Amino acid sequence: MARSQRRPARLGLLDFLAFTGLWPAAVAAALVSASALAMPGAEEATTTLLAIVALSVAGTLVVYNVDRLRDLGEDRLTAPARSAFVTRHRGALQTLTGLSAVAAIAPALALPLRAWGVCALAGALGFFHRRLKKAHPSLAVFYITLAWTAVVVGLPAMCFAFDSGDLLRAAVAAGALGPAIAANLMASELRGHPPDAESRRRLRGAGAIALLGGLAPLAHPPSWPLILPALFTWASVVGFRNSERYGLLVLDGALLLGALAASAGLLATR
Repeated sequence: MARSQRRPARLGLLDFLAFTGLWPAAVAAALVSASALAMPGAEEATTTLLAIVALSVAGTLVVYNVDRLRDLGEDRLTAPARSAFVTRHRGALQTLTGLSAVAAIAPALALPLRAWGVCALAGALGFFHRRLKKAHPSLAVFYITLAWTAVVVGLPAMCFAFDSGDLLRAAVAAGALGPAIAANLMASELRGHPPDAESRRRLRGAGAIALLGGLAPLAHPPSWPLILPALFTWASVVGFRNSERYGLLVLDGALLLGALAASAGLLATR
């Protein structure tokens, strides 16, 4: 009995993290950290690094929750448990969104002006992606990947690689993390779909794209730990289940763990 009670409690906590946007916000923070640590000078510029992480968390919470609150009707088809949570806690999520928007101001002001252009691009793609998806559904994975990559690679690049002139490291980070993010999104779109031949074909494509993310760091030995998000994502795609919680927790969790492992590896090889 005690064991069966503990399992729902754990699921309840994970549901809370996923449904409030804290889980994807943690993914953003981990990916930003891994990307930044692959660039020169990030470990010494602690204040700037913390500002980028804080901005990525606050921005993700704002975009994620605005999206969930705005598109409940469509979301019920593929994420009924999350939609029910959002319906029950609409007021609290609106408050969280507002507080996150306010919290994003200070870290944004701490970054160089050139980083604001990256924020504007990511924000525009994030806020309008539902409209873009309806108009150009085949391009959804591309522009959402672009938005995420702009945040997790573009912001560190504007703060660290730009000043040092070492844009190769930024390119390697983009080449590693972009495909991992794209593969995650491709698999996420199959949440709730029947496991038919078309789904299996798309999953094979997602797995191949994830593995492509492991190639870029091979050309730059100091960035080798950035292979890990791609490998973790590939594993989550290979083991894909079309359940709501797998799509929301396991796929994103693979990116989170891969990014944390990459950060640890980059720090260990300094």
